[in-house]
Amino acid sequence: MSSPHAVYCPECRSEYLGSATVCVECGIALVSEVALESAASAQLPPVSELVCIRAASVGWAQRLSERLAAEGISHRIEASEDDTDDGSVRRPGANLPYGVYVRPEDVEAASRVDAAFMHSQIPDLSGESVPEGAEDDEGCPACGTALTPEAVECPDCGLMLGVAE
Repeated sequence: MSSPHAVYCPECRSEYLGSATVCVECGIALVSEVALESAASAQLPPVSELVCIRAASVGWAQRLSERLAAEGISHRIEASEDDTDDGSVRRPGANLPYGVYVRPEDVEAASRVDAAFMHSQIPDLSGESVPEGAEDDEGCPACGTALTPEAVECPDCGLMLGVAE
């Protein structure tokens, strides 16, 4: 592994320029060298035995992956399906294309890393990023606050949810 800003395919181990996001052969999100080594050192079970702590764009998933790897939390990035037929447990945001998966016993630590990363990216975000009860699909996609069906803006973090009809 040579280039200092390279990213790698965790499946086929191909090296790409840092600006690449998806492996052209495997179609999965690329990861940093640190995340690649972390994944290699701790083989994870199938995704059906893991928990998706965040569904996000490929760039967000890659940056979260780097944070998780730095904390020594084994994880995997996989393209999310439109449904949960694979048996995995998904959190809010499942409509986004890439899931960041961890072992069930690592969910609490990984959620703390995820929350810290979210707060670093969205400084005005108030409260916890994955508060208790945020597993409901009716919660704010940014902070997980319970929302009424007619809500246009999150009362906690101020995220605009849509235009009122």
